Amino acid sequence: MAARKKKKRTISPAAVIIVLALLLMGFSIAVRWSGIGRNLSVPEDSFQIEVLNGTGEPGVAREVTMRLRSMGIDVLLEGNAQRFDYRETVLVDRKGNPELMKKLSRRLGVSRVIIQIQERPRVDATLVVGWDRERLRLQP
Repeated sequence: MAARKKKKRTISPAAVIIVLALLLMGFSIAVRWSGIGRNLSVPEDSFQIEVLNGTGEPGVAREVTMRLRSMGIDVLLEGNAQRFDYRETVLVDRKGNPELMKKLSRRLGVSRVIIQIQERPRVDATLVVGWDRERLRLQP
C-alpha cells in the first residue's frame, strides 16, 4: 500500500483578519458594557492655558508653568509676553468662558481678567505673569 501524504493545512490571511476584527469588536463591546471606559473620558471642566512672562526676568514663565502643572492645570504653551512692563498679573479669556475665568482667577489669586476672544484660540486662557507674581496662589 502506498502511504498517503498528509495535506498541510494553512490558515488564510483573510481568516486571520476576520478573527482579529471579531475579537476587537467583542473587547470593545465588553469594555462599553462593563463601564470600565467611563473613568477614562476627558473631564468636562478640562481646559488649557498658556503662561507668558510679562516681567522680562528670565525663567518666570517656566517657574509658574511648573507650579501650575503640579496643581493639575494643563499648561500648553509658555513664553514671553510682547512687553515686559506688567506690574499686575493678568488672566486673558481667549474663548469667552466667564465661568472658567472666575474659577481660575479665584484659584490663582488673579484679580484682573481681560476678555480677548480669538477666532481660533490655541488655549482657553492666557496667564500673563507680572511683577506681583509673589501674590499668586500657586500651591497644590
